[in-house]
Amino acid sequence: MTIRKTSAAALAAPSLTATPGLALEMTYGAYTSPTHTTNVNGIQPTQERITEATNGEITFETFAGGAMGGPKELLGNVGNGILDSASVVDIYVKSSLPVSSMISSMLAIGDDPKVMAAAVNEFHHLNCPQCKEELEENNVVGLSWSATGAYHVICKEPIKTLADLQGRKIRATSGIGVAMQEIGAAPVSITTAEMYEAMQRGQIDCAVGATAWLDTYNLKDFAKGVWSNALGSYFGTMNWAINQDVWNELTEDQRQAFKDNMAQAVADIMWAYVDDNETAMEWLKENGGTVEESDQAFKDAWAEQQAKAYDTALAAAEADGIENAEELLNTFKGLVEKWTARMEEIGDDKAAYQQALQDEIFSKI
Repeated sequence: MTIRKTSAAALAAPSLTATPGLALEMTYGAYTSPTHTTNVNGIQPTQERITEATNGEITFETFAGGAMGGPKELLGNVGNGILDSASVVDIYVKSSLPVSSMISSMLAIGDDPKVMAAAVNEFHHLNCPQCKEELEENNVVGLSWSATGAYHVICKEPIKTLADLQGRKIRATSGIGVAMQEIGAAPVSITTAEMYEAMQRGQIDCAVGATAWLDTYNLKDFAKGVWSNALGSYFGTMNWAINQDVWNELTEDQRQAFKDNMAQAVADIMWAYVDDNETAMEWLKENGGTVEESDQAFKDAWAEQQAKAYDTALAAAEADGIENAEELLNTFKGLVEKWTARMEEIGDDKAAYQQALQDEIFSKI
């Protein structure tokens, strides 16, 4: 356990449990860069609010850019105490988080990332005992999840049609990779951290991802064409995975300081990702690239894949031996429908979205 303590009973009022507060410096790991959307707009401001809410009892030392582990190592590094906390991408540790990965494998259905972020948080916190069990098995507590911005096809050279895409090497993971293979592309399963080098070396021609990645992963160095039609989003990033032993050692007030800040963290990330997506596409258009819709043939083929996403996820889950897979998927489907309706009411009102997350999810954990 990497948590550092100094005797500091005098630094704060007694907690709700009447246990004196301890001054704790918690380490946090991210494989993404310090300038990544999630870090700048979500993690860093949340850390600052938690420090303020605990009167300085809890501070953070952040190791970004993979300094303390890549996407496949961070879960284990938190569980075994190398790190106190981190962001964890479930599809890169599928064997450790099979239920979570089953849900997030349905990237193709996530055209509205704000819906998916709300649905996945409600699912994990209030509707999935198996999710909590698999976190416990990894000695980790999960506090909040977020989605990326909407996914688009991003290519080194502009392409226009389904036929143009077929046969091309395209970075596409999990359910998106399955769908791309079904329509004739050649998916390459690599992490986001590996995209830049893969595109540079010609190992991939295109990537499916958030257009914000033109900046955050510097794909703008190579990419010249983007399809403007959305292809879903990834919604399985656990932004706050905390070592179970560290979490247990916090006072009730300190734990509450984390919980009280999760709704804002999710809302801030989601609004920032949408803005960064749009800004990146505008930049590409202004700097010689193309941003245009695909042809109708691709749209029709992709609609077929979206319609099959639940069945594809169920078949894979049953093959992996996940218990109650159909029930879990149906529960999640219901939550997506619920939050789709809620977003029609909320619209672009960020404050209303944050309040809905707080009222309907985070106030209940």
